[in-house]
Amino acid sequence: MVDSTLIILWIFSWLAVTVMLARLVWRYQQMRSWNAGDYLTLSALVCVFVRLGMIHIVLTYGTNNMTAAYRATHHFTSQDISKRVIGSKLAVANRFFYNTYLWLQKLVLLDLYRRLYLNLRWERGIYQIFLVFFAVTYFGTQISNISECRPTRLYWQVIPDPGSCVQAKVQLLVLGILNIVTDAMLLALPWPLIINVKLSWQRKAQMWCLFLFGFFIIAITCIRLPINDNHISSQVNRTTWASTELLTSALVVNAPTLYSLWNKRHMHRGHQRVASNSNSDDAQGPPRVAFRESYFGPGPDQSRRDPWKWGAIKQTRSVQVVEHVAADNEPSSGSDVSKTSSEALRHDRG
Repeated sequence: MVDSTLIILWIFSWLAVTVMLARLVWRYQQMRSWNAGDYLTLSALVCVFVRLGMIHIVLTYGTNNMTAAYRATHHFTSQDISKRVIGSKLAVANRFFYNTYLWLQKLVLLDLYRRLYLNLRWERGIYQIFLVFFAVTYFGTQISNISECRPTRLYWQVIPDPGSCVQAKVQLLVLGILNIVTDAMLLALPWPLIINVKLSWQRKAQMWCLFLFGFFIIAITCIRLPINDNHISSQVNRTTWASTELLTSALVVNAPTLYSLWNKRHMHRGHQRVASNSNSDDAQGPPRVAFRESYFGPGPDQSRRDPWKWGAIKQTRSVQVVEHVAADNEPSSGSDVSKTSSEALRHDRG
């Protein structure tokens, strides 16, 4: 059972790392810089690697969280006790890094939503309220990590039995409730904008799907709470569900950003195709591409008619560049060239 949990730990952790690295590398390739959300993602990566090393040792060495039946039938050697002390200490330390990872991912998502609401009059107020609430809940979860056992050394005491405090029921409950509340707050934040923004229904459907992914994190937390409570002495069970939550969080948080980067890449290729075909389009005029200046990039629509207004969303205007080439040694066109040059000169002087 421990071996299969180790496999899940490593696979899920590296999948999460791959998603976050894809975001960072792709962003730097396109923008040549990182924003606040990217630096927060980099910090979350550090937490993933630290947790990976700690939990590997925890699963290998074991902890002091054991059932009474196991304690009654198992003979603890000095080496076994020493390993379980190390595993128990790392299990407690891991909670701080795992909680930090979850709250860093929340801040990454909040930074994305802040960009959606940028320059609105109540944007700063909402952002500050969320930051304060996240700070309070973060410290609340961290305090719960070491608030049940008194004295604190009971968290890694193997012999004699330290009692039920090492099962961390309060810590699990506090983390689960605050995690659900903060995720629900983040899930509700973008919906007023999505509902009111003037976009095609296809574009709105894409955005709805992206932001509805947040329900998966809440669902996993809701499922995890009763299952962990029923297997309160199983570190294997806790690790499996925590690894699942870790991967889901990475996918949900980074999906909108990866989608926006893909959109911008798609837009760039579209502009290159337009530029390559511009010579053949001189008779009809250059194409006018509606470019939405938003976090999620432009839409797929291109037209040759005048663009309509999109409310507060800006659009580019077409720019036509005409190149006049003087035809040397062509007497038949000399009068036309002289006329064009004189008109251009008068225009520059005027």
